[in-house]
Amino acid sequence: MQPLRLGPHDLLEYDARYGVLICRECQYAIQKSALPSHLLRHKIYRGERQRLLSSIAQLDVLESENVTLPAPTSPPIDLLPIISGYRCMIAGCENLCASSKRMKRHQSEAHELPNSPSYARPAKLQTFFRGTKLRYFEVACSMAVNSPKKPLMATFENDQTHDKRAHRQLPPYVNTAATLSLSPSTGSTPNGLDLEALAYLHHFVTRTSSTLPVAENSELSGSYWQTNIVIQALEHQWLTCGLLAISAGHSIVLSVEAPTKEVHRKRYIQFLAEFSAGREHMIRIKEANMEKETVEIAMKLGFILQCVQGVLAGPESVLSKKSFCESAATFDMEYFMQTVPKFLVSHPGVHPSEARSEHKATQNDPFPQATTIFKTGVSRSPDNISMFSICDDQPSVINHLRTLPSRMAEVFGKPENVQDALATLSAIAVLVECCETSFASNTVETAWRCMARWLIKVPDHFNHMVSQNSPVSLVVVAYWSAFLVKRVEDSGCWFLMGSAKTILLQVVEHLSTHGYATKSLVESLLP
Repeated sequence: MQPLRLGPHDLLEYDARYGVLICRECQYAIQKSALPSHLLRHKIYRGERQRLLSSIAQLDVLESENVTLPAPTSPPIDLLPIISGYRCMIAGCENLCASSKRMKRHQSEAHELPNSPSYARPAKLQTFFRGTKLRYFEVACSMAVNSPKKPLMATFENDQTHDKRAHRQLPPYVNTAATLSLSPSTGSTPNGLDLEALAYLHHFVTRTSSTLPVAENSELSGSYWQTNIVIQALEHQWLTCGLLAISAGHSIVLSVEAPTKEVHRKRYIQFLAEFSAGREHMIRIKEANMEKETVEIAMKLGFILQCVQGVLAGPESVLSKKSFCESAATFDMEYFMQTVPKFLVSHPGVHPSEARSEHKATQNDPFPQATTIFKTGVSRSPDNISMFSICDDQPSVINHLRTLPSRMAEVFGKPENVQDALATLSAIAVLVECCETSFASNTVETAWRCMARWLIKVPDHFNHMVSQNSPVSLVVVAYWSAFLVKRVEDSGCWFLMGSAKTILLQVVEHLSTHGYATKSLVESLLP
């Protein structure tokens, strides 16, 4: 029986055996209540989204708690990642865990057994849903050594199966001698990594680490990703997989030949699945029970990987849609804006709002800052200025921003709320300031920090307006994206490629219900 596929590029597949609707790009089943927002993340807008939801309504899609899980002897579900885990062997239990540490904790807490893996056996696991609805089930599979879904991570620390894979071909960019030098002389590899995974770890340390953002004024800026993060991540296998997924994504971007991209793509999907499973477990047991450093690293890796997914599967994809269908660009604008400032914080666990203390005057009284945008008299800017046409023309950018309040006044009229008006003017003033600094430098570090500083320095009330999808605030967000986020892309930040356009498209979608005039304020920014 042919599977029923729906949506553009066969995005969704309905499995009638279990009553689940699986996103073929994200590789997990979507709950009915989450379908509209999930389709929006995949940039399926308005009419097309409604038609697709109408078709899905004709299907018998079950709620997650009503889905009957496959029997342990069942073959794997093709669209779902396979995770190396464990089944508890205590009579009547059969609990499933995705790692040895979780299994040991389960046996200690549920069965009061010593800290030993003797009472569990390895198992191949899958799950239809993620997050709070995650339920593992065991599958029966016998995969070849080079199977795309074979995990590259050994789960128990004393697993020596990497010896069987020692002769695999390493990715083409790897300096073999340097990579092998990472392995201890005893023949084991760090954290159970096989040689292929070590190659990606070597690439991360020698190349990828230098491309990632660090905290502002951090004493560890030179070695933060290269040493500190790596050492801490190696203490947890799922965090290590996060590093390796970023490395594989970076390798895809750097590669020219399609076959090489495909090799890295398969590795990326495997690493990402392992990291995602570990992160979801961390969320389930609550972050309060985890070390602050672990939570901090997980947050940063998760954010970068979301951006990488946008690069690989978004509108500016470095891969063709045909060759990349297993991973999705599930871009979340609100999450993006909340997380970027955290990369400027020097100490783990510090919330970005605490970093606002240096800008206390700005937060308490936005009016003096708002008036600065009128200090310099400038002529009216052109009606159309694209984020792809401004290049390094700083005067055009600043001029366009300083005339933005008058153009917004023509569309929105007299503001009903004085606080909204002052917060918006202040946000524009901060945007002018950040653009002046960003465009005066050619470094990706300055561009990133200016992009993040705007999010920190805008008034709290403006952030509240954005959270409420206020059209006035979304217009300003669109200009922040077109000028500062795009500036980071143009400065060479590989994992943000396409992010500016994606944010703009989402803003245009939100504003489309407020009339053509409102939408035209930001639509002109698109190419």
